[in-house]
Amino acid sequence: MSEVPNSTIPAHDTKIGAEIFHSISSSFADQNVVISPLLLEATLALLYLGSDGATAEELQKLLRLKQRFPSNAKMANFFASELSNITGDPDTRIHLRNHLLIQPTSGAGSGIAEDFQKIAQTYFHATAESIDLEQPEKLRRHISEKILSAVGGGSWQEIQVEGSSLAKILLLLAANLQSKWFLPFSAYRTGLYDFHSGSHPEQAKSVAMLFDDDMFVKFAELRDLNARAIELPYEHTEELSMLLILPNQRDGLPELEKQLRSQDLGELQQRMQMEGVQVLLPKFSIDFECSLRQPLKQLGFEQIFSASADFKHLHPTGSLPVADVLQKLRINLNESGSGSEHPRVAAEYKPIVISNSSRQKFFRADHPFFFAIRSENVTYLMGHVVGF
Repeated sequence: MSEVPNSTIPAHDTKIGAEIFHSISSSFADQNVVISPLLLEATLALLYLGSDGATAEELQKLLRLKQRFPSNAKMANFFASELSNITGDPDTRIHLRNHLLIQPTSGAGSGIAEDFQKIAQTYFHATAESIDLEQPEKLRRHISEKILSAVGGGSWQEIQVEGSSLAKILLLLAANLQSKWFLPFSAYRTGLYDFHSGSHPEQAKSVAMLFDDDMFVKFAELRDLNARAIELPYEHTEELSMLLILPNQRDGLPELEKQLRSQDLGELQQRMQMEGVQVLLPKFSIDFECSLRQPLKQLGFEQIFSASADFKHLHPTGSLPVADVLQKLRINLNESGSGSEHPRVAAEYKPIVISNSSRQKFFRADHPFFFAIRSENVTYLMGHVVGF
């Protein structure tokens, strides 16, 4: 395993995040969804550092590591920089927990290689720990009490966390966005407006909406995508922002997401310009958990899940297949940004009355839309809102 000096280089998008999101969004078309492309890719890159043989070759190829980085050291430092970028700022941060849970072997203690553990913690905000994967209830309790509690709490709802004779590593990715807008919305202007859900666009539900009649933000009408976009900046030195893309048709999100699968979000953002925009955006909260095993296998990640998986730089057992890759991500969007707030009941809100002007740009998210939390070159979170 290579040492990791302090150096960085720019890196190109692998499209893995977009492909994983496309798979997840198709499977959960009627559910609000969020995934973390960066956290997933960082975890897979860390696995690469612990791998050897055919397992290493597959990870290197699918992650395009040789094309993107001249050395393992440059690669590790890139992820260290990007992960630190979103965890170190007091106003804009994502609480992360990235754990490799490893089945203990008799007489070997934890067995986790010291060099691997050091690099995992220093550069990938990750921890490898030994725990019995064949005791599901104990494992579930450990995840809830020791891991999820550090990102705002919660517990696993539907995911069946199970071990087997071949399942020796369980990857767990958890994150909770806690950020402040650079341009906060006024709580006095928040009101009720009809949202048309994805499954029944003809039906509407009155929900709490953030509203600003003239917000100066980046905006674009994306005629090639039959959509429009705005960019809401967070308080952050690295220009972290939420990109929101709204299809012009109420039932247009599935088609939009198919098109976004091959779209470079960075290039799309370069098409946007500062405008005075009428913004209507629902307050929403997403607490989403899922398994990424099948989406990863569909992308060609087979070796890490096979009985012949070789992670000899991670653990002396060497043959150490991945049981599953589980993620639990949370985001709560409100007037001040993304974070906790005092709950309010619908009776406290008044209906929003919108004035129309042919000269005014507008972004009225009253039907399903796509969003991404990004810096200039990296997508940290990606998701969609389809209903309430």
